[in-house]
Amino acid sequence: ALAASLAMAGNIMGPILYFVLWNAIRMAFLWYTQEFGYKAGSKITEDLSGGLLQEVTKGATILGMFILGSLVNRWVSVKFTPVVSNVQNQKGAYIDWSSIPKGTKGIQKALELQAQGLSLTKNKITTLQDNLDSLIPGLMGLLLTLFCMWLLKKKVSPIVIILGLFVVGVVFHVIGLM
Repeated sequence: ALAASLAMAGNIMGPILYFVLWNAIRMAFLWYTQEFGYKAGSKITEDLSGGLLQEVTKGATILGMFILGSLVNRWVSVKFTPVVSNVQNQKGAYIDWSSIPKGTKGIQKALELQAQGLSLTKNKITTLQDNLDSLIPGLMGLLLTLFCMWLLKKKVSPIVIILGLFVVGVVFHVIGLM
């Protein structure tokens, strides 16, 4: 999942990381299980029904939850669109587009001005999402994920959850909340 997120961002390290880590894990697992099977012999069935399998399952669960937690912020997106404030910038604090030349020179000039810290628009618009992100970035995505996990724990069907998220998303978009 980590390599996939890197690859989706266009980073060449994604496929390389996947190839190297997957093969390293696979080879280590093959080596360990071969050695373990050779040493344990017929006692392996007793070990697997006892504590060893439970420990492996517990470790895999912890690793899965760690990966899920680290990728929630990247893959779950909740954006609230209501405008909280709309303040007009002072003259000279934004790019005056009427003074920018046309063509590639204008693009270069605009990028230089933006790099100097000038705003692209005359107004500074702050949304509800900007305020939430200034407090704790990704909080709403995390809360949504935890809510879905809670629903799954309460035996709510994943199809019902997906359809519910779809309906809520459409309704919130129509009323201008998202």
